[in-house]
Amino acid sequence: MASEAAQRRTIEAGDLIVAYRDAAAATETGAPPLLLLHGAVQTKAVWSAQIPVLAQSRRIVAPDFRGHGETRGDIAGLSVETLAEDGFRFLDALGIDRVSLGGVSLGGMVALEMAARQSERVEALILADTPLALSLHGPVRSILEALGPQRILSPLFRLFGQRRTARLGIALVRAAFGNKWVGADAERHFIAGFATMPPAAILATYEAIVAADPAAIRALDIPCLVILGDDEVSLVVGHAAEIARRIGRAEIVRVNGGHVANLDAPEAFNEAVVRFLEELPPGSTQSR
Repeated sequence: MASEAAQRRTIEAGDLIVAYRDAAAATETGAPPLLLLHGAVQTKAVWSAQIPVLAQSRRIVAPDFRGHGETRGDIAGLSVETLAEDGFRFLDALGIDRVSLGGVSLGGMVALEMAARQSERVEALILADTPLALSLHGPVRSILEALGPQRILSPLFRLFGQRRTARLGIALVRAAFGNKWVGADAERHFIAGFATMPPAAILATYEAIVAADPAAIRALDIPCLVILGDDEVSLVVGHAAEIARRIGRAEIVRVNGGHVANLDAPEAFNEAVVRFLEELPPGSTQSR
C-alpha cells in the first residue's frame, strides 16, 4: 500500500535537520512532487489521510516545520518568510526543482510566500483554511502586534501548563466560533503540539502569524485550489476570496469541516485535491 511506502526520513537543509515523510508515486506520471505543509503547532502527521491517496500519481513529501515535530534547528527569527526559505532549502536538499504546494492554515501562508518568491518553481497551489494574516486592517494589526503571544501565552503556561492552556484555548475558540471550528482530530493534534513543543517555539510560531504581511503576496499566475470548511470563520472565508482575486486562477471548494479541513473531512478533501491535480493544464504537469 502507498501508506506503507511513506518513509520517515531526515535530511540536512541549511541550518536544520528536517524530519519528513516521503512517499513515492504508485504510478509514475511525470508530475512534479507535491509538498505538503502543516499548520501551526502541528506536525507532518496531519497529512496521514492524504499521503496514501495523493501518492497514487505523484511523489509526496511532508516535512515538519522549524520548531515543530522532529525537525531540529534554531527557532530564532521564525517567520512566514523564514519558513518559506526553509521550504526551498528542503526542496534543494532533495534535488527537487519544481513542485505543487499544499498547505493548511499557517502551511498555506508559507505556500503562498514560497509561490510569491519563486513562482517558476510552483506548478499549482492547494490552500486549505488559509488566512492572509490575523487582520488586513492596519489599526487592528497594530493592536495584535502590541499584545503579542508572549504577553498572552507565557503567563498561561506558567499558571496552567501547556496542555491545560491548549484545552483552555480550544474551549475559548469554540465558544467564540462554534463547536465545529476545531474538530476532534484537530483538537488531538493541537493538544499534542502544545504538550510537546518547547514553549519558545510555540510563542515564536504565533508571533510569526501575528507579524505576517499580506501585502507581500503578489498577483500570481498559478492554478490554485482553495478549500474551506463549512464552519470556517468569516475572516478566513473573506481572505479566501481575496486570495482568489489576487491569484486569478483560483477555485474555492467547501467541505464539511472546520479550520483543519484535511482532518475534519479527509475523503471530501482528497477528492477535491485529486480532481484539481488531474485537471491541471497538460503543460503545467511536466517536471523541470
